[in-house]
Amino acid sequence: MQYFAAEDGVIKTSYNLDLELDRTLEKSILLVRAFSMSDDRSGTATVTVYVQDVNEHAPLCVPPVIVLTVPETTEVGRSLGTLRCFDVDVSNQNVTLTLIENSFSLFKFRLQDGQLQVNNSLDYDVADVTNFQYEATILATDSGTPPLTTEVRVLITVTPVNEFDPLFLGPLVISVPENTRRGSVIASISAVDRDWPFNSLRYSILEGEEQFSLDPIRGQLYLGVDLDFEVQEQHELKVKAVDFDQDVDKTKQRTGMAEITIMVENVNDNAPVCDPVSYESTIFSTLASNSPIVTLTCTDRDGDRLTATITSGAAVDRFQLTGLTLLSRNVFSFVPDGVYDDTDYEITISVSDGKHSTSVVAYIYVIPWTTTKPTTTTTTTTKNPAVVTVINEFWDPQPWFVAALTVTGALLLLLLSLPLWIKLFRYPTPTLTQ
Repeated sequence: MQYFAAEDGVIKTSYNLDLELDRTLEKSILLVRAFSMSDDRSGTATVTVYVQDVNEHAPLCVPPVIVLTVPETTEVGRSLGTLRCFDVDVSNQNVTLTLIENSFSLFKFRLQDGQLQVNNSLDYDVADVTNFQYEATILATDSGTPPLTTEVRVLITVTPVNEFDPLFLGPLVISVPENTRRGSVIASISAVDRDWPFNSLRYSILEGEEQFSLDPIRGQLYLGVDLDFEVQEQHELKVKAVDFDQDVDKTKQRTGMAEITIMVENVNDNAPVCDPVSYESTIFSTLASNSPIVTLTCTDRDGDRLTATITSGAAVDRFQLTGLTLLSRNVFSFVPDGVYDDTDYEITISVSDGKHSTSVVAYIYVIPWTTTKPTTTTTTTTKNPAVVTVINEFWDPQPWFVAALTVTGALLLLLLSLPLWIKLFRYPTPTLTQ
């Protein structure tokens, strides 16, 4: 019994008329009888009651909150789930869904036929760090008057995926002076990784670890041996970079490798080497000027150009150097009553590469040969000019030799005449007798 009539004729409801619970309440036909207490008469009337629906319930949505975790590689158009909304009101069962995004998640998602879909790239590696969790609201609106709405919160967390291999940056060829001290930092090895968090890398050496060491975090390359350009001009080093903490699965790591070439720069760190370090030469005094006497045998491990300089005082004026060859500066003189040169020379020569030097000693012995000043005759023709030099040599003994020869001749003559004198004085001259 939904209705009752009071004595005053007012029809009232017996309980709440909820059409959502009982759809039969939409139309009720009541038969109402009225009684006359004075004359015992009555009358009846038919009353039809129509119950009008009122928009009293907001839409109900399943699920009431959307919480999702998706990888950054989720493709555009991928469905993330379906939202179902309905209205229990009898006359307001049409529900409209509207996606309302905040400033961070704008255009990242879309609604299509109740499905929440990816509308734009969720790339973890280009988004701002605050964008790894997106928030949005789905507004469900019924068709009642006034319309009622229900909000469904959407929370979507994007997880990283390790997509890219580390890539080494140049230069991959490094020049290092050979006199670099062991333990010095000779380079900083650097690689990049496009996955976020960016450049989370660890470095290591695959080949060449006995010669170099590598800081696993900063990538600083340390020299572990003494370099020698003359022994080895370059070293090959293979390194790798491994990323970490760039995927939900920590075991998913990517590796990049590179070959580093260490070029050893030549440094003048070796003195010239001469073998032998002393020379002896015997020459005649008539040796023409600028004639080679001794050629030094010297080398430099650094390959630098060598120069030689006479450092002994007396020899500087008597000899000269062309390259590593020792020459006489002029003819030696042993002319009587003239300049009489020395016959023995000790020459100290310094051989330099521009930074380091080595000393060499040359002993020159001169055999005197007395000569006069050469005469020169020049014959010239107009057709074919030529110079003819005629040198007349003759014996010009020294005075002591002439004196010795004279004394020797006199003694020889005396010896030859001695027997005759003895014979003459031993036998007396006979006398004539009468």
